[in-house]
Amino acid sequence: MRQDGRRLDQLRPVTLEPGFIGSALGSVLVAAGRTRVICTASQEARPPGWLTGGGWVTAEYAMLPGAVRPRGRREPDGRAKEIQRLIGRSLRAGVDLAKLVGPAGPVALTVDCDVIEADGGTRTAAITGGMVALALAVRALLRAGTLAEDPIRGLVSAVSVGLVAADGAETPTAMLDLAYVEDSRAVVDLNVVMLEGGGLVEIQGTGERGGFDRAALAAMLDLAEAGIAALRAAQRAALVSDRAG
Repeated sequence: MRQDGRRLDQLRPVTLEPGFIGSALGSVLVAAGRTRVICTASQEARPPGWLTGGGWVTAEYAMLPGAVRPRGRREPDGRAKEIQRLIGRSLRAGVDLAKLVGPAGPVALTVDCDVIEADGGTRTAAITGGMVALALAVRALLRAGTLAEDPIRGLVSAVSVGLVAADGAETPTAMLDLAYVEDSRAVVDLNVVMLEGGGLVEIQGTGERGGFDRAALAAMLDLAEAGIAALRAAQRAALVSDRAG
């Protein structure tokens, strides 16, 4: 049993609230336990000058100073830049960039992920929520005739897993969806990104106190795959609810 009462293979409560920012082309508030991230997708006025043969998707990531204690810094740091590159790479895996074009030419989209409360798993929540915001933006562009065909090849979702010693246990065990208190004492910390119908997109893993074997990796990936299946269902439900609304 974990500190918050969850099973080892259990996600924190997850919600995705589409249309959270009315002025954005696509938006969602994603919550995973106490971690909350606002994701918005916007069309750039001009695609990058180097762009040829298709569109582009990029991402930016930031954390409100009050999202953590003590207060964080507002200026982007190396960690934020590394995370936003991860988010951008992950989201592009779910898009056929050759189809991200319309009558006026290539379309460039930026997904902004702003953490308003952080309790572990902010980058994975940003990917999961950012994909929903991106899909909503694409839907709006299709309705407006800005895009000729749907470029989404599948939903991208992400979750954290790790090897953590549960309360009262000496041997670390694989856990799904780490809260900060678990992440901070993890022996191994893994972030897993997967594409719907396309397998793994990216794995970020660190042995915080040494190496870990393939059996441990397999156990964590099994947990991640099951968790991502549940996250994907939540993404689908959010997209359906937005269409119904």
